[in-house]
Amino acid sequence: MTTRQPSPKSQFTALLSRFSPESVALGKRCLAKLGRAVPGATQLVYEYNHSVVVSISPSEHGYEGFAALAIYPHEVRLYFQGGKDLPDPAGLLQGSGARAQYAIVESASDLDRKEMRALLKAAIKHSGIAIPRTRASRMIIQSVQKDKKKKKKAGKNGRART
Repeated sequence: MTTRQPSPKSQFTALLSRFSPESVALGKRCLAKLGRAVPGATQLVYEYNHSVVVSISPSEHGYEGFAALAIYPHEVRLYFQGGKDLPDPAGLLQGSGARAQYAIVESASDLDRKEMRALLKAAIKHSGIAIPRTRASRMIIQSVQKDKKKKKKAGKNGRART
């Protein structure tokens, strides 16, 4: 008998279970808004020690992502690829990264602000990649912490240490 794999949404919820209910709720509302703002985009989920990051990409390749929603224990950030090259007259972007900078999201309605929508549009344009709006958005759990622990235990030749 084969065990059925949990759905990506269920796995995503499980990954977020270690964070505050407020951060989880805000992250999920923001992700829903991003899904409506960029229909057809793929949501690639990555788990890190202190956050869960959802890359918004036109494909299942994370490197093509133009934005990423990072959910931390007590904070949500929206990262924009393009960093310092993006127009930001409202001064929303923070961080010193050359490739990506972020805006703190305090409420899902922040994503409705014209300045935030303009940043998202500029990040998409900066990426130079078209989003296939003909397909439904989908979520892919790209990596989980257990996989990273296995890789750390692996030796240089890729075999697990004993």
